[in-house]
Amino acid sequence: MYNYEYTIRLCETLKSLSADDVYISKCCNYAEGLLDKELPVIFDPTHLKQILRLDDISLDEYHIFYIDKKNGGSREINAPSEELKKRQRWILKNILEKISISHNVHGFIKGKSIVSNARKHLNKEYVLNIDIKDFFPSVTKYSVEKIFRRMGYCNSVAQLLARVCCYRGGLPQGAPTSPYLANLAFDEVDQEIINVVRNRDITYTRYADDMTFSANYDLSTFKKEVYKSLGKYRFSPNIMKTHQMSGEKRKLVTGLIVDDKVKVCKKYKRKLRQEIYYCKKFGVTNHLRNCHSEKSINYKEYLYGKAYFIKMVEEIVGEKFLADLDSIDWY
Repeated sequence: MYNYEYTIRLCETLKSLSADDVYISKCCNYAEGLLDKELPVIFDPTHLKQILRLDDISLDEYHIFYIDKKNGGSREINAPSEELKKRQRWILKNILEKISISHNVHGFIKGKSIVSNARKHLNKEYVLNIDIKDFFPSVTKYSVEKIFRRMGYCNSVAQLLARVCCYRGGLPQGAPTSPYLANLAFDEVDQEIINVVRNRDITYTRYADDMTFSANYDLSTFKKEVYKSLGKYRFSPNIMKTHQMSGEKRKLVTGLIVDDKVKVCKKYKRKLRQEIYYCKKFGVTNHLRNCHSEKSINYKEYLYGKAYFIKMVEEIVGEKFLADLDSIDWY
């Protein structure tokens, strides 16, 4: 009903401006195509600039910093200014999240998590993990433009939307739009792999740049097919992070153990249990002093965060840790 009313008003407005019938028809068809997908109608860059008030901000205002990777090296983070981030969040909420993502994707999707991702691979003899190399940087501004064009936006609007979401020609790690755009950009690969594994008793899921395959037979030769699909769409595997787990060997999916149920690694739980023990035995302040961490801030929140993570995966175990933390004299 709203779509019909919108196009009627649009038609009347254009007629009042003495637009010809061909132009009116094109505008109405363009609007209807977007409204059918519940997307906001944006006719041209000027229209988009008015909606997002782009003339008030710089599209290149990013704070660049680095965070250490677990296995060495560092990752560059490009954090947009607060004003730019507001515009990106509008695009995320009003445009990107209107487009559905493949069912096999669990990263950056509401209602899904590393737990839902891992559960898909329970009770499998073989688990193959393939890491996508430079996932965000591999998605170019041109790829982002294609995403917006596929939604139905004209070239000039798609280009400006991509300009708002991209930095230095690609997806910035730090922008709220980047995870969803990366998922959309990878959709062609997801669909191709879904077709490849169909009728082969292989389960496939993806959490961000972590691709996981599981089956009850050896997948070591199958990975070559995955590499081929990645290369076809200009993505690359991180060979050093590709590995298959089988038999009695511990099987990990997005950092969680998968056998008959999903569990947190014993080392993670043991470390938290040890922290709690020392806090109770020596007191929090003395424990931190003994660890040369007396200036640690948010230590209490840090431990509770670990316990809540465990609870998300193993509810009863997590509740036990939370009860232990509640019994600590923090002051």
